[in-house]
Amino acid sequence: MGAPDEVIASLKEGGKGDDFEVWAENWDAVCAFLFVATQWRAIAQGMDGRVYWQGLDYSAVAAGLAGAGIAATPALWNDLRVMEAAARNVLNGMRTGEE
Repeated sequence: MGAPDEVIASLKEGGKGDDFEVWAENWDAVCAFLFVATQWRAIAQGMDGRVYWQGLDYSAVAAGLAGAGIAATPALWNDLRVMEAAARNVLNGMRTGEE
């Protein structure tokens, strides 16, 4: 899925890569993001098979949220876009804030 090698190695070594805290006010947005986390647009980049993650496919995200009965409010869309940007940076091998 494009996770950096050091993250994969840490998880194999029993690292706590899956332990994190979610504040109550962010819980609905995190759940919505995880629900549609398979709806990424990605393209092959170069001949070596590298993948560039462009971002979430918003029409697929809207359909997924509607199908799950999750109200796609402007606030939720904003939260999803913030998480999308951070995830895209990680998936593409960039540090947060370096676009």
